[in-house]
Amino acid sequence: MFSLMYETPASWVRDVEALGTLELLADHAHCELKAAATMQALVAKNPTIDSIVQSLPRFAMEELEHFQIVESLLRERGGKLTDQDTSPYADGLHRGSRANRKSLLLDRLILSHIIEARSAERFHLLSEHLSDRELAAFFKELLPSESAHRVLFLRLAEQLFPKAEVEQRTAELRQMEADLIQGLPFEARIHSGPKP
Repeated sequence: MFSLMYETPASWVRDVEALGTLELLADHAHCELKAAATMQALVAKNPTIDSIVQSLPRFAMEELEHFQIVESLLRERGGKLTDQDTSPYADGLHRGSRANRKSLLLDRLILSHIIEARSAERFHLLSEHLSDRELAAFFKELLPSESAHRVLFLRLAEQLFPKAEVEQRTAELRQMEADLIQGLPFEARIHSGPKP
């Protein structure tokens, strides 16, 4: 469904909910900010590639709108945005992708595709299994745009690079992501590992 090589078990939702949904929402807000920053950086570093310049700014604004919505919900529920360390997930992906890299741009597009796919998978699980049905509905509402971002990044890669190269590198990076996320510590984060 989400083109990932590791499927998060539904029990992840129960385990995250036990840690606290305010922590999860704070992390989610940071994820939205980082996604917007990634899109802006791709535009800034590739100003001559029309497909990037014309498509990503709109999605970056959408990510910032999501940040505002999540931050507002967090405050309504008595939480607040906190400082956040670097994401072990995103850091691990970027470090791990250096091996066998032929194109930084191709890797950035595919990794963005994979990160959005993992987010969409987690949003889907949260929408289906959270006992807090209001919060479940909130994640369900965000799911279509998360899925659209996932498709966008892969489509851009396919427009800019040979199909065989995109397919091979996507398979490599999906496998790396699957190995990485299974080994990450379990936390109240959108991209945490499973509970041991």
